[in-house]
Amino acid sequence: MAPPNSPAPPDAATLALLRRRALQYLVHCFLYYRLNESLLADGEFDAIAEDLRRLRQQYPEADMPHAQVVDAVLGPEVSGFQIRDYPPSVISTAFKLLYFESGQGMEFSEFVERRGYRVEPAHRERA
Repeated sequence: MAPPNSPAPPDAATLALLRRRALQYLVHCFLYYRLNESLLADGEFDAIAEDLRRLRQQYPEADMPHAQVVDAVLGPEVSGFQIRDYPPSVISTAFKLLYFESGQGMEFSEFVERRGYRVEPAHRERA
């Protein structure tokens, strides 16, 4: 049983929205603060950040990937400037999104390497 004053867990749609907002927030923070790229207008980013903060306040115990990173920076300014270590999945998603938007004409690995990163080969399990 949950403690008497604990919030109800989010329904499936709300949990999916919370997780989507967290990923959007982290990806766009990485693009902006690490790569000096912006794919969103400031107002769009602010709306995502505010929605994420509201959802985290409402459902602080909700299972969310990268919760420690997000919770550490969701202060009054909702700025991701302080994030030092981005999860690899966030970096990968950010590069894929940026490549889709602006990287045509070159190989993905070259696109990534021009920004000081490198593509790791996929590891295959041997039978």
